Amino acid sequence: MANLTPQKINDLGVVSTLQQASAAGDEFTNSGVEFIHVKNGHATATYVVTITAQVTNIHHQQFGTVTKTDVTKSVTPGQDVFIGPFKQSAFNDGNNNVQITYSAVTTLSVAALFLDQQ
Repeated sequence: MANLTPQKINDLGVVSTLQQASAAGDEFTNSGVEFIHVKNGHATATYVVTITAQVTNIHHQQFGTVTKTDVTKSVTPGQDVFIGPFKQSAFNDGNNNVQITYSAVTTLSVAALFLDQQ
């Protein structure tokens, strides 16, 4: 599993530096403003990206039990997608990381990004 370092987007923009998605999955430290950029460089294969929800059920006084599911996104050949941001209370693991897995990783690249809030 690779640890992705979120790249800052400011008023000058950013050219995201993508890296090969890891077959074992990837993770990044999440403060609630991060999202991921995924690019499928394959000519014919569609890949599924899954962001694992760490807290899947909470009880709310007004709404009862609320269920949060994993986020899944199909990335078709040649497609760039952006997924997120991710609520800390639902997606952060015990180390404040978001966990990402992939159905396959051939020609699949990924970057973690965040917006400069200052």
